[in-house]
Amino acid sequence: MLRTIVLLLILANLGFFAWSHGYLRNAGLGPATVGEPQRLRQQIHPERLSVAATTVMPDAVPASAPSHPVPAASIPVALVSKQSPAASPDSSAPAAEASSSGGAKNSVCLQLGPYLTASSAVGAALRSAGFAPVERQRPLPPQWMVLMGPYPDTDTLKRKLGELQHLGLKDGSYAAIHDRPRYMPGVSLGVLSSEAAAHAQLAMVQSKGVSSAHVVQRNLGMQATTWVLAGLTKKQAANLHKLGEGALKGKAPEACPSR
Repeated sequence: MLRTIVLLLILANLGFFAWSHGYLRNAGLGPATVGEPQRLRQQIHPERLSVAATTVMPDAVPASAPSHPVPAASIPVALVSKQSPAASPDSSAPAAEASSSGGAKNSVCLQLGPYLTASSAVGAALRSAGFAPVERQRPLPPQWMVLMGPYPDTDTLKRKLGELQHLGLKDGSYAAIHDRPRYMPGVSLGVLSSEAAAHAQLAMVQSKGVSSAHVVQRNLGMQATTWVLAGLTKKQAANLHKLGEGALKGKAPEACPSR
C-alpha cells in the first residue's frame, strides 16, 4: 500500500513539472503565457505616455557648498559696509600691543635694602605712600664675631665699653652692637669670615686683658630683606626718592639688577 502511495506522488510531481514547463503544451495543457507581448496588449492608451527629463531642484543643493564662487562685484555695497567693522578689532590689536610694549620699556624698577631689622617699618612706609612693594629675602652668609655680652641692660654695656677703653684697645677695634638683636646689648670685638680667624682674634684680645669674650656665629638664622618696586612710572620713581632717608631707614632707592 505504501509503495502505491509513493509511486502516485512521484507520478504527480512529474506531471506537474511537465505541465509547468510547457512540455504538455502540444496536448493543449500548460499555464497561461505572460510574456512582454501580452503585457503590451493589456496597456490602455500607451501613446499618451511621455518621458520627462530629470530636474534637480535648487533646494537639493547644499547651501554650504556653492558650485561657483560669487563674484565680488555682485555683493551689495550695504552688505560689505556692515561686515567691514568686524575687522576693526584685529586691526587695532597691533596698536594695543605696541602701546603696552612701549609702556613696559618706559617703566622703572627700583629696590631698597638690604634690611636686617627695619624691613617691616620700611614696608609699611612704602604701602602708606601708595606703593606695592614686593618682599625678597635671602639668608645672610655665615660670619663669626668675638662677642662680649649680651648684657642685661645698657648701663652694664656702657661700663664694659669703658673697661675696654682703659685696656688700651684701639678705637674702632670694638663697638656696641646695633643690628643683631639676639646679641644686644653687647660689644663686638671683631667680625671675621671664618671661625678659625675669629678664635685668633679672641686670643689676641684675651692677651690684652679681655676675659669675658667668646666666639659666636653672627648671622645665625638671619635673613636680609630687599623691597622691590617694579613697573614704576617716572613720576612714581620721583615720588619714591622724595620719601627721604628717614622713612627708608638710611637706604636710597637703587636700580634693580638686570636678569
